[in-house]
Amino acid sequence: MVIRRLLCALAVLCWVSQALPAEEPDLAAQAQAAFSAGQVELARMLALAVLNDDPRNPTALAVLSAVGLATNEPAAARVVAGQSFRAATDRRGKFTAARLAARASVDLGQSGIAKYWLRRAVQVAPDDAARTATVRDFLAVRSQSPMRLDFGLSIKPSDNVNQGAEDRLLTIDGIPTWFYFNAATMALSGVETTANLGLRYRIAGTAAAPTEIGLRFNHRGVTLSDKARALAPQARGADFATSALEALILHRRPLGPTRDLSLGLTLGKTWLAGQPYSDRARADVALMTAHGTDSQSRFGLSVERQWLATGSPDATALTLDFGLQHRLPGGDVVALKLEIGRTVSDDANQEHDKRGASLRYAFGKPVAGARLSGALSVTARDYAVFFNGIFNDTGREDLSVAANLDLALPGLGMFGFEPVLSLEASRTRSNVSRYSGESLGLGLRIQTSF
Repeated sequence: MVIRRLLCALAVLCWVSQALPAEEPDLAAQAQAAFSAGQVELARMLALAVLNDDPRNPTALAVLSAVGLATNEPAAARVVAGQSFRAATDRRGKFTAARLAARASVDLGQSGIAKYWLRRAVQVAPDDAARTATVRDFLAVRSQSPMRLDFGLSIKPSDNVNQGAEDRLLTIDGIPTWFYFNAATMALSGVETTANLGLRYRIAGTAAAPTEIGLRFNHRGVTLSDKARALAPQARGADFATSALEALILHRRPLGPTRDLSLGLTLGKTWLAGQPYSDRARADVALMTAHGTDSQSRFGLSVERQWLATGSPDATALTLDFGLQHRLPGGDVVALKLEIGRTVSDDANQEHDKRGASLRYAFGKPVAGARLSGALSVTARDYAVFFNGIFNDTGREDLSVAANLDLALPGLGMFGFEPVLSLEASRTRSNVSRYSGESLGLGLRIQTSF
């Protein structure tokens, strides 16, 4: 065990194996050389001698931290590594200190703090090789950690933040009716701000076959533009705000070397304009299969029960999906997803069939320093009866087409988080004009780089 700790600490210090700057005291170089030679106690004595004259010497502090790791003193090693990080004036010194602090946190069983220090190490990595190795270690620590925290933030100006109607007069099958929409139900422009937070914790099993519980929260706020407020003075952005809270339990189990089975149960509640809108319960099952090293497929089934707060009858939605992802020889990734579903209810206005397809393509190599990806999706919904058959006997038919282009900018990232510019466009055509509309928005979101 002692040898393993020594090797781990030595591996970290290898990142600074280059010769020390000329202004560094010779004694600090001797301390580092002694540690590299396995003379742990001599390295400690020399490092302490340097620190006696220069308490903020980053090299001596790094050596002392590595000694603490090698001698099973991770708590003290992390404290000293933090001091070395603050004292270092160059990227390599800070990188070494951050790696030592991460290693000490792993030894203490504190994977969350280890991930924090590894993100700091990524930020100050002196070269691509150091960054790649640190990202790999971060993923390894995350896979072993029982807890995972995810969050996201996006801001998107849009010309239709309320999914409003295009025309004030309701038409069905091209025939005008006597019904006119008020201004608040027309398409309004503004800015959508979305924030989400997720927490999962492994309560049983291993990283390869975990049972996890979790919570997810999502909130979408709307700020109306001056033009929208002039068009609909009575409307407020809060009228179109939505929130969702979910509690879930997940289980994944390998069925062999190439297959995994995933099971999930989710309970959720949504709010619209700050008022309860619906409750739901969903069960999911999915089979993931690896086809060689570059392809994988997924078959999924979900059943969801929905209870509307409006007093409308309950509804049950059944969805089947199939997905296929393949990595091309050049590193580009193409993904296809097909989906069919049916919703049944005593309320004929809710009952419908759904069919959808999406195609996503992501470039493996950066384009002008940015990672580029795009997606196209088509969704059709067919309601056999709508408006209880008052206006027609053909129901409602919607066809939606959406496309988006994402431009991730890792060069502007910090601590493993990067900004993404997203251009999104969608268009829906329906024989019931209330559901025809289009939207165009250029958004900005923050996502993790790994």
